[in-house]
Amino acid sequence: MKRLNLVFCTDGIFPHAIGGMQRHSALLVEALAAMNVMDITVVHPHDKVVFNPALGIKEIAIPHTIEGSYLKSCYEYSKKVFEAIKDLNADVIYGQGFSVWHGLPEIGHKVIINPHGLEPFQTISLVEKLKTTPMRFAERYQFKHAARIVSLGGRLTDILKESVPNPETKIVILPNAVNAADAPERNFDKDVLQLLFVGRFAFNKGINILMDGVRSMNLEGYKNRLIFNIVGKGPLYEQYIKEYNFPNVNFLGFADDDKLTQLYKENDLFVFPTRFEGMPTVVLEAMVAGMPIVVSDTGATCELVDSTNGFLIESNNVRSLKWGIQSFFQMTAAQRMELSKASHKKVMENFTWPKVAKMHYELFESLQS
Repeated sequence: MKRLNLVFCTDGIFPHAIGGMQRHSALLVEALAAMNVMDITVVHPHDKVVFNPALGIKEIAIPHTIEGSYLKSCYEYSKKVFEAIKDLNADVIYGQGFSVWHGLPEIGHKVIINPHGLEPFQTISLVEKLKTTPMRFAERYQFKHAARIVSLGGRLTDILKESVPNPETKIVILPNAVNAADAPERNFDKDVLQLLFVGRFAFNKGINILMDGVRSMNLEGYKNRLIFNIVGKGPLYEQYIKEYNFPNVNFLGFADDDKLTQLYKENDLFVFPTRFEGMPTVVLEAMVAGMPIVVSDTGATCELVDSTNGFLIESNNVRSLKWGIQSFFQMTAAQRMELSKASHKKVMENFTWPKVAKMHYELFESLQS
């Protein structure tokens, strides 16, 4: 069997860059390297070695700074990436986001683009739609010239079908994943429930929707029955901690991986009322820890959550959010435990890195025929 030569391009590797795509880059590359069936070169912007040398991954560091226009900065980075990879004799080039853009007509026959959450196609207001118009043009350019476009699944596939030429052959579904783990022991026989949110303090994460739900439920008698633990930082952090000063809400700020693992174990229900999303890593992490889930039906979340392990709620809808949380509260301990077991089972069967890495490799091989 021929060893494939994979060139993997990204705008950042976790933990040196924070974000869902950056974490996806780190974990996917490590899982692919563990298969030991391909030679991997990773192009990233960090001025340091980011992978364990024992994995045998070659790294090419290209500076990438966001100055002025985000889109223009990404294009300038993609020009440098193109110059670095065009003569590498790659069998497959995997591009995260906008990292592979310039030069696509020349190398596109071997390029796979993963656009992740397709946020420019999921905007809500007219102002947002107008603001993200250039990004939609840029992504459609990638869709036109790349050999394959990755969908994380769910509603994202339908979005791509409207923008990708020859969608039946170009679109391939490759989900996000997490590392496998045993589910912790849980006790749901309690009168006061702990609810967990993890996400960046930005408008699209729906934290204000959650807080409006807390305000309403507190007035309905849940103030001493539900405790909300909110993890994350971001541009809206200072505003929200002042605006939503509720006695049963704890703003915990940033949490590293060890602290997150502990929080997933200690809390009873994961709540994520995001306005638009890809396939959120935080939901997968909560599931592998055996947490029941309340999440907006957006992006690829319907691939992760259904009535067996939680509640899919309407995006940007406080009433729907309250329905999910209150439905869980009214369950018996045994019913809550069934949701917990189903969450863990679903992620272990379908969304672990060895399984998803194998799916990627099969795609890489198919491009060689």
